[in-house]
Amino acid sequence: MAKAKELKEVLSFVCALANTIGEVSEDGKVSRTEAMALLPLLYKVPSALDGIADIPSEVSELSQEDIEELAKMVKDELDLPQDKIEDAIEDGIDLCLRLYALAQKLRA
Repeated sequence: MAKAKELKEVLSFVCALANTIGEVSEDGKVSRTEAMALLPLLYKVPSALDGIADIPSEVSELSQEDIEELAKMVKDELDLPQDKIEDAIEDGIDLCLRLYALAQKLRA
């Protein structure tokens, strides 16, 4: 699925950011030391967003199989310490996939 290279990079970055924020905020407080854990990710923002203009065209070319592969990638990379939140996000991804499949059937 090389055609969704930029989208995969952004999704991977968002998952890494979410994981780090989840770890840092797990106890409900964020210390300066914990906040420093975000710095390495902030340095990756420019490269993660470098090809963001290409994402709409990449999305328009995705097949159902590509979308399912992206959903699996996000589920695999997302590892929040807050299991309820992670489960809700994964349920949301599944719901989006079902809605997309329904929309495709209605278009046919």
